[in-house]
Amino acid sequence: MDKITDLYVPFKALMVYRAESDNSYYIESHDLDAKGMALNAHPLSLKESQSLASALDSAQVKGESFLHHRGLLPSCVLHLRTGKDGSAVWHTPMMKKELHFIKGLHISDGIAYVPPMLWKADRKQLSVWALADNKRPKEKTALYHAPFFNVYENASVCFGNVKIEIPADCSLSTFLKMWEHYFFDSTFSHLIGGGAFKGDLDRLWKEQTATGQKFPVGEMNSTAKTLMDVLK
Repeated sequence: MDKITDLYVPFKALMVYRAESDNSYYIESHDLDAKGMALNAHPLSLKESQSLASALDSAQVKGESFLHHRGLLPSCVLHLRTGKDGSAVWHTPMMKKELHFIKGLHISDGIAYVPPMLWKADRKQLSVWALADNKRPKEKTALYHAPFFNVYENASVCFGNVKIEIPADCSLSTFLKMWEHYFFDSTFSHLIGGGAFKGDLDRLWKEQTATGQKFPVGEMNSTAKTLMDVLK
């Protein structure tokens, strides 16, 4: 059910009968009215069978094509698993992003530098960490707590009421862009846990949005994890 992102209304039911004598099968099709009551029972027709087979094939193809990519992989990608349960791990350098905060934090929206980051995501969940520099991470590269609101101590991101809609046939490049968009275009609202930054997180982002200075990576708090822990 967690993969269903649209409202589905029942319109047809299939009843499968099995003969006791030779285990042969007979399939009966029932149309359903607006209240879900069965009516117009009839043998499953060839047209209905073909329509069902086409729908099943389409769903299978979508699942198999999740995170597909043609050509060389983007240099930012560190790990990739394709298919319906696919996921990706990638990194981004220090860069300027437009950030949004709820009024209760008393932090003005604005453009600010964010630290180099490590991202891990599947269709439903995103986790983020910070990195000490822009170099491509290696297996033993140390990870830091992402110094943002809405991020748990275990690195998973809380999106509140934001509806995450990653298509089942999403390409790799679109997947990366969508998750970065969800993260940076959502409204930062609350501090979950603590210890992400050596100073005050509110003051940090007030100064960052006001001054436009490079992100103070030396003030980030390290985790006990390395990239290898994320890749396992």
